[in-house]
Amino acid sequence: MGSARAWTRDVDGLEVTEARFSAGAVLERHVHERPIVCVMLEGSFDHVGDRRTHDCTPGTVVIEPAGDPHGNRIQRAGARVLVVEPEPRDELMRSLGGALDRGAYFRHPGIVARARALARELPARDTAAPLALEAGALEMLALAARLKSHARGAEPAWLRRAREMVEDRFREPLRLTDLAREAGVHPAHLSRIFRQRYRESIAARVRRLRTEWAAERLVDSDDPISAIALAAGFADQSHLTRALRACTGMTPARYRRERSR
Repeated sequence: MGSARAWTRDVDGLEVTEARFSAGAVLERHVHERPIVCVMLEGSFDHVGDRRTHDCTPGTVVIEPAGDPHGNRIQRAGARVLVVEPEPRDELMRSLGGALDRGAYFRHPGIVARARALARELPARDTAAPLALEAGALEMLALAARLKSHARGAEPAWLRRAREMVEDRFREPLRLTDLAREAGVHPAHLSRIFRQRYRESIAARVRRLRTEWAAERLVDSDDPISAIALAAGFADQSHLTRALRACTGMTPARYRRERSR
């Protein structure tokens, strides 16, 4: 991948790599033999395809099909990425429903959280590490496949604007009327089409994104739980506790202990 430094491990046909690129590096036009899911953990790069260039900032998820020609220009902060490359076995590819057959760029805190967990597991050499890597990589692929399956067909530009606002500003107070005004549609229409397209309401997505963001901070920081709850957009710590327990069955304190081991 032309990286300055990389960890790579192969677990049952799933290759997991954490790669770091130096600022200003240029990866000339190339292709991958396997499809990949790439998650930007730190820094950024320009992904240069045939038709356009995408600015991939922290939290961006990139799907690159096998054989898809592209190049990369690393920006000033360098780049740190987590890449999952599945072996194109018939059974696995069939279960993904074609999710890796077309390029895509999107943001998904759940995928990013799993990518960060995989990066922490890569250096581990205990007997459970291969299992943890395989499970985490498959979870990432499953989330990507589910997201793509809910987004068949062209995404209307107005709906994309609304979705991106939700994904970029989920920790802020959001109002349906403001989202609809930015999208240029009626609030009732936005609410109905969003639910039809993504199989969840806007409020449910905001709560999920906040919970996933808070879960990531619980593992990756020593910040007080109450501070994480407020930073995520929850009213207080008890609100976060209810949301996290509904998703994981654990309180924030227990989640931090279990996932930080």
